[in-house]
Amino acid sequence: MNKDIRGKLAIINCLLLMLPSLAWADESKAVTEEGTTLDEVVVSAVPLEKYLVTTSVITDKDIEAKGARNLTEVLEDVPGLNLHKGRKGNTAVEIRGLSSSEVKIYIDGVLVNPLAKMTSSSAVDTSMIPVDNIEKIEIIKGPAPVIYGADAKGGVILITTKNGSTNQGGNLSLAAGTWGTQNASVSYGGGDKKFNYYFDAASERTDGYRDYENDTQHFNTKLKWMFDNDASLTFTGGYSKTDKDCQNAIDPATGKTISYKTGFFPGLQDWQYRDWEKSNLSLDYVKKVNKKLDFDIKVYRFDESQGLWANGATYDSSSGASSSSYSKDRWNASYWDSDLTGVEVSSNWKMNSMHTLTFGMLYNTINWKSSVSALSDPDNYTWQDYNNKRYGYYVQDNILANDRTTVTIGVRHDRNEVEGDGVGSSDDSTTNPTINMVYRLDDRNTLRTSYGQTYNFPSAEQLFGTTSGNPNLKPEKAKNYEIGLKHEFDSTLTGDIAIFQNDIDNKINRTSSKTRYYNMNWAKIKGIELELNKKFSDRVNGFLNYTYLDTKGENADGTVSELTYTPKHHINYGVNYQAGKGYSLNLTGHLVGRRYTADTGTGDTRSVKTVYSYLSSYNLVDLKISRKVSEKQDWYVTVYNIFDKDYEEELFYPCSGISMMVGTNYRF
Repeated sequence: MNKDIRGKLAIINCLLLMLPSLAWADESKAVTEEGTTLDEVVVSAVPLEKYLVTTSVITDKDIEAKGARNLTEVLEDVPGLNLHKGRKGNTAVEIRGLSSSEVKIYIDGVLVNPLAKMTSSSAVDTSMIPVDNIEKIEIIKGPAPVIYGADAKGGVILITTKNGSTNQGGNLSLAAGTWGTQNASVSYGGGDKKFNYYFDAASERTDGYRDYENDTQHFNTKLKWMFDNDASLTFTGGYSKTDKDCQNAIDPATGKTISYKTGFFPGLQDWQYRDWEKSNLSLDYVKKVNKKLDFDIKVYRFDESQGLWANGATYDSSSGASSSSYSKDRWNASYWDSDLTGVEVSSNWKMNSMHTLTFGMLYNTINWKSSVSALSDPDNYTWQDYNNKRYGYYVQDNILANDRTTVTIGVRHDRNEVEGDGVGSSDDSTTNPTINMVYRLDDRNTLRTSYGQTYNFPSAEQLFGTTSGNPNLKPEKAKNYEIGLKHEFDSTLTGDIAIFQNDIDNKINRTSSKTRYYNMNWAKIKGIELELNKKFSDRVNGFLNYTYLDTKGENADGTVSELTYTPKHHINYGVNYQAGKGYSLNLTGHLVGRRYTADTGTGDTRSVKTVYSYLSSYNLVDLKISRKVSEKQDWYVTVYNIFDKDYEEELFYPCSGISMMVGTNYRF
């Protein structure tokens, strides 16, 4: 970026910091009704459901009732979401057929999967995000507000953590289960109107299914100060460390381990992640200037480092893979380090009873480096550095046209700079609009519609990766359409339907680990989501949701195929029964339809070159029984996959059968 642009950016930043009218309150704080308490320090207070087409909200009570241990287990009931493990054992989340690199995950306003924007890899693992400290999760599907960027084509997951003002006292949790699993966590919160605090720490250990060991420790804290009833300062911090194994691929015909001929460490097995560390820090200052204006200044940093190891002794000579870049006599390692640093300045200005203007800017820089070593001296490695800078400017008008109609119109400009040390650079920008409208037909029916344009810049790995990079990649451009209807049948039954379509030009794709990234001519995703929630009685509640997806794309050679691992049919269902004497029963099920694999029968050591074009469908049922012994103590038993079904989330990676966890919570 030249000096002139830097100078202009510095001037704009100074002006924004000097003028309190040019900052907006964090969107997660805005998801409340009018009459917000001073603790939230916001003006506009427009609920998400008033201007977004399709959202799902999960509270800490929902998480507790389900007995979820991590973000993956929390999200698996949400319509439109598909969670599956990749080759390295990491669980990625897809929203409406779009991959984890096109989904943004925020914790208290900090982007916690920045590496997905640099590498588009499976290095993001939602099962590593704990839920002990989560107050609320909001999932935005379809065209998101412009504040979240033009590249959130798949959607946005907003996580708000607990604070001491609403979580007074402590909680100790202990659990144990199948495969030597042992979990323990402790949390404590407190404070008053001027200052509150909350922290939690946990340790999780398991030998894992098929010797898939996992050992994690994490710590999180949130401190909040209130000033003069019209301003607040919040500090949030967290740290986690994980060591875990990666599952080996299994040949379904013979049950033997498959070795891959291409890709990372070809011919090796028994991979491991060692010292996978993550840390995040953020400081958020919110000021309510008057009844019409508030502003927010936020600075944050997210760091991540990991080492991917493979044992050379597991080299499979029958794979025919070359070992010129690693040893067959000892452990081999590849190190990745990344960090995200950002600042956001934004504001809500309630111009009048009809218009509330939201506008602001942000600057993010993401650094990523990977180790490069020679076979002759593997412990003496150098770093290949990549940098991604992002500048964003946006304005959005929330229009309350009348007591029945809400319209949100927004526009955002993004500039993206990517540079790989000694390998190349890219500089691109885009401006994209979003418009949403909600119309309340009557007391029981609410109609919603939306249109948005998104723009995905090619990542550093896609452009400049050693084996996969293509510097001639074009950015993805998409148009997103959606219409939804929410209907209240009666006081006990509600339903929701959403019809959506995503038209993508130049979708970035890669057919296998031995090919480079390329642009498909086009891709199209369309589908329907149906959701029902029923209160059968004061003791019994149930839900049912169904997602239909039709995905396809045209390759450069003119062939058309489905997008991989996107189930055409996906059903979630469940029932919760509150029995007497403190007993509760929670039953949930997941029916996932067949998924296209793009398998060709080559590139590995399968004994029989059978082509598995599709993975079979499967239906899983989980059961949780809990009892509230007193106001201070409860216990639970959770059984996963109670019918012991065999299934695969990704080709050649069988998942576990029946398993169980037993635990207790004690409040003090």
